[in-house]
Amino acid sequence: ALGCTLPYYITISQLGNIDDGAVIGGYLGLILLSASYISIGLFASSITQNQIVAFLAAISIGVFFHILFGVLAGSMRGFFGELFNYLSMSTHFESMSRGVVDSRDLIYFFSIIAVGVLLSQVMLSKRNWQS
Repeated sequence: ALGCTLPYYITISQLGNIDDGAVIGGYLGLILLSASYISIGLFASSITQNQIVAFLAAISIGVFFHILFGVLAGSMRGFFGELFNYLSMSTHFESMSRGVVDSRDLIYFFSIIAVGVLLSQVMLSKRNWQS
């Protein structure tokens, strides 16, 4: 899907100056955000055998990470405000979409991906062990 936007990038870069850092950071941020949501969905589908329940669980967890942590960060001050701000996916994605590829953002996204995949593996191993 991101490949479909390549002609727009080429056209705009021919017509004027384009911020390559913001474009590359935005693409990288979208790829990592998508991979994070995929790992959350993988985990949600590993905890239940019902597809509808897995979908609702994945959406709930995704909304929790993307929106609710940002709302909680805005409503709290001090340590908890900073903690919820760091846990918010939107904070890390917005930073990368501006062209700032920070190691904290990369570590955050790769941690979400790794935890989602590892928890899925644990749940599936547990399910196979019980049967």
